[in-house]
Amino acid sequence: MNNYIVLDNKRYKTPSKSWFPVLNKPSTVRNISSGDLDVTYGPACMNEWQGTIEAPVTSYDQNWGTIADLRATLKKRSSLSFQDHYGDNYTVHVLGPFQERSLTPMWDGTSNVFLVSVRIVAE
Repeated sequence: MNNYIVLDNKRYKTPSKSWFPVLNKPSTVRNISSGDLDVTYGPACMNEWQGTIEAPVTSYDQNWGTIADLRATLKKRSSLSFQDHYGDNYTVHVLGPFQERSLTPMWDGTSNVFLVSVRIVAE
């Protein structure tokens, strides 16, 4: 198991208390006139991840992404490569809005880290 994810070929940390793998089973539910529930399920389950990605201003090394790298990745309108903490590889789409929070008031300081909210959905 890794202590990071890989998004668009760059490594990022994800705080353990704000990173959630989700198994999404598409379904619809409605009450019918008899009072019973009518539930319909989609043909497959979708893997999804929701939470916060840590992105520093300055990279730890060339394998790790910065906030500039992450912003560029989030602006892409295409599928991306993704590897979860278990080392499993997926093709994903990253959905916003991408709320950013700076950990220090010196936003461009070399020791600063940004926390960015994301939703990642596998194809």
